Amino acid sequence: MTLQNVFPYIQRAYQEGYGIAAFNANTLEQMQSIVLAAQAENAPAIIQVSHRALQYVGSGNEILGLQYMAAIGKVAANSVDVPISLHLDHATEQEVLQAIALGFTSVMFDGDYLPLAENIATTKRLCEIAHSRGVCLEAEIGEVPKPDGAHLDPADLDLTNPDEAETFVNATGIDILAIALGSVHGLKDKSVSLDLARLQAIRKRVDTPLVLHGSSGVNNDDIAKGIKLGLAKVNIATQLSKAFTGAVREVLAADGELVDPRKYLGPGRDAQVEVVRERLRFVGAAGKA
Repeated sequence: MTLQNVFPYIQRAYQEGYGIAAFNANTLEQMQSIVLAAQAENAPAIIQVSHRALQYVGSGNEILGLQYMAAIGKVAANSVDVPISLHLDHATEQEVLQAIALGFTSVMFDGDYLPLAENIATTKRLCEIAHSRGVCLEAEIGEVPKPDGAHLDPADLDLTNPDEAETFVNATGIDILAIALGSVHGLKDKSVSLDLARLQAIRKRVDTPLVLHGSSGVNNDDIAKGIKLGLAKVNIATQLSKAFTGAVREVLAADGELVDPRKYLGPGRDAQVEVVRERLRFVGAAGKA
């Protein structure tokens, strides 16, 4: 199946109280694991590409990284008969435009560094361009931090203000809104709880599907409750990398003479398939293709 605009599937999930999962991919094997798992679970799924993935795949050249990921994403989607979307996460204005031109079917403009009025104006313009090309546009109010192992003071969290969220959505026309509820990017253990009261307040003001970033560090109970309260897109990255890397470590530890990458990357891919399948079932997307 060709790459799909994920928004109709997210809309349905939002209305029916389940979630669509977005899985980060940095390598060919990780991208394969996503579509193989989606096929096995008969589920729509999102291949998600981060800014850092672009830098890695493009050897420091983000545009080259976009070209690589667009080409591989199209092949991956065509290899299965369930709906697959290719999403660019936390992107600059230039990257959003390049991604749309290259065939990404979903993009997130991250204008958090801009004053609110300028963020609204830029997001609105990019939303109009995206919609003219049949592309889903995501944006964010509040900030889900990326501490990269550094100490994070909970008092410094920039959680989403419901008033700002309402103003932003009404002014921009975006399809889906990422909100900050206390989650953190890159956590290896499920130790974080969400501000579900804040989520309920936002949901009362905003009738737009909502997005949870940093779900790998959030306890499953809060994710499940959040999905019922409107978190229709759930982003998953570190949880996948843990499974992939753990399998690779196990193979290499068992054979110190092994040099063939296929013999350790393959088990990494297989391990990630199982995690993706479990997450698709957990968010309720299995059988929804």
